Amino acid sequence: MKIIPQSPTYDQPLIEVVNVSKRFRLQREYQRSFQDLFIRLWKRQRSEVEYFWPLRDISLQIYPGDSIGILGQNGSGKSTLLKVITGVLPPTSGYVCTNGRIASLLELGAGFHPDLTGRENVFLNGSIYGMDRATIRRKLDQIIEFAELGDFIDTPVKHYSSGMYVRLGFSVAIHTSPDVLIIDEVLTVGDQIFQQKCLQRIYEMKAAGVAIVLVSHNLEDIRRLCDRAIWLQNGLVRADGPANDIVDDYLAYTNELYYARRRAEQAATTTKTQEDPTPSEQRRWGTHQAEIIRVELCNEQGKAVDQFQQGATLCVRIYYKCHERILRPTFGLAIYRQDGTHVNGPNSVDEGYHIEAIEDYGMMEYRIDSLPLNPGRYELTVAIYNRNSTIAIDHHHRMYPFEVLQPRGRAEEGVVHIPATWRHVSSIEPALTTEIL
Repeated sequence: MKIIPQSPTYDQPLIEVVNVSKRFRLQREYQRSFQDLFIRLWKRQRSEVEYFWPLRDISLQIYPGDSIGILGQNGSGKSTLLKVITGVLPPTSGYVCTNGRIASLLELGAGFHPDLTGRENVFLNGSIYGMDRATIRRKLDQIIEFAELGDFIDTPVKHYSSGMYVRLGFSVAIHTSPDVLIIDEVLTVGDQIFQQKCLQRIYEMKAAGVAIVLVSHNLEDIRRLCDRAIWLQNGLVRADGPANDIVDDYLAYTNELYYARRRAEQAATTTKTQEDPTPSEQRRWGTHQAEIIRVELCNEQGKAVDQFQQGATLCVRIYYKCHERILRPTFGLAIYRQDGTHVNGPNSVDEGYHIEAIEDYGMMEYRIDSLPLNPGRYELTVAIYNRNSTIAIDHHHRMYPFEVLQPRGRAEEGVVHIPATWRHVSSIEPALTTEIL
């Protein structure tokens, strides 16, 4: 039931959340006047009390150097979890152990007094984080310089824009020498240059062993910054694992929700029972006006295989079935390395191959005459979109794995092999050299 702070040790997690649940009481009826209240009391009528559980039985551990992204739809419990971890909200059941200093940015203006200047709020906010006045004074110039507020540092913060709040709040937080940095979406209100500056500092803190916990609807931020991701849904942990995998699953789920609604709207007069998706369907979405019914990865002989030599032919064949005539479709694909690195993503329209319409059955072929991929395991995405690639008709996300084999006697770092030649010149005239300072 309590938040239990402890002294930092090396054999314990920085944060341990054990079976935490949080309950809020909902009051759905409100008294319009004292007369209404009196009548209800006189009749001994009681309003029905309802409860909402934004968190249910959540457990996790965070160690030095961990970088964890928390994702989920609005109302899934992300912000509530961070508030429980930081002690802003007490858990209804379960407990949280903290083992080190936590710096957090949960809400704009949190920890600031609107009538105090930015400089005065640095001392106020720093003291909330447990810094003494001498330490704050020693770091004051660094905090002000990073925030880039200029003369506004001596202006009351009630006159600050949301971006200025973020600048000052983030600058104070990172200069508290935290063991854990917790960020809840607030960086999205800053300008692009400052966002990049913040991301660079987060990378540096992560490399120094600071644990990072990030809540963001920007899934690319979670891919870049986090090694692990937790997907919350209706207050429960739906998935917990490598960030790239969880982001892909969440993206497929939300896209399919969107397109399921579109299909329901288009077929409002038709009743159809929605079955639980199979594993392959979990990474598939679209309007399904046309469906990809088979995908083949073929070698030079036209045989479907799942292993290819570097430099050999790879031919992707996308077989489809149309439920209606599709005007000016776009066929696309993408190759990902198994660790989530996006290698390429061509489509037919961008490469000048235009199709007026498709109907009934058909096949689209994409041929790579000399496969440049370095050895490793890869996953293929194939899709049919509308002309502008804004509406997915059928999207299969990373559903088709294949392997590129190691050439004999050669190994190379990176994703692709770029054919090139080396040439050495034993001596050249000094006049042709450029001095490197």
